[in-house]
Amino acid sequence: MKPMNIKKIIASGAILACLTTPAWADSINYNIVEFSESASVRVPNDTMNVVLRITENGKSRQNVSNAVTRRLNAVLARAQGNKDFEVESGNRHTYPEYGDNHKIIGWSDSAEIRITSQAFDALNKLIADSQNDAMIDHISFSVSAKNRAKAVEEASEQALKAFQTRAKNVSKTLGFSQYKIVHLNLNQSFSTQVAQPKLAARMATYANADAAEVMQTSAGIAEIRQTVHGSIQIQ
Repeated sequence: MKPMNIKKIIASGAILACLTTPAWADSINYNIVEFSESASVRVPNDTMNVVLRITENGKSRQNVSNAVTRRLNAVLARAQGNKDFEVESGNRHTYPEYGDNHKIIGWSDSAEIRITSQAFDALNKLIADSQNDAMIDHISFSVSAKNRAKAVEEASEQALKAFQTRAKNVSKTLGFSQYKIVHLNLNQSFSTQVAQPKLAARMATYANADAAEVMQTSAGIAEIRQTVHGSIQIQ
């Protein structure tokens, strides 16, 4: 058997590499410009999120739990009767209270109810009607999934147009007639600006409300920002 000619093999491999390497592989590494453009859309928060809490304390664990269950069922019955509410039971905890010598002197039981709705007035009325059974633990506001998606699409379109305009200006300023996009990366960020009373003030209003009264709700504005980061090759 004849020995293999290493030089010929290396030369053949080099030729093959040249034939199989795309022509654009080298050209894509020069005249590259990277930059970012952003656009933001402000949209009203249209969803109210409420957490109601029920708490009972007493010496009998059974009596405490029964009282919480009774009040919990009463609030759930009111909330589930409205088709505009999304209702779910939250965390429930029962734990002992200790006195001297680490002896149990009582029990505490608490339960949560989470309610989400775009019907602010109806949800505020539910809170007022349930004041004897539950207290407000937390209130927040957000943008519904439908309106959020619409705002993201609008911000994306604005950011992409801004990116395109800047790409044209960069090419022209540097003395080139055109450009190609090498890559694009889109990132969203969300922030909420809510003008509303502090929770303590809201709780005081709630505690003094009659069943027919509702709280004034300021849902605030959400800002949805879309950032486009990419690179272009000017030609």
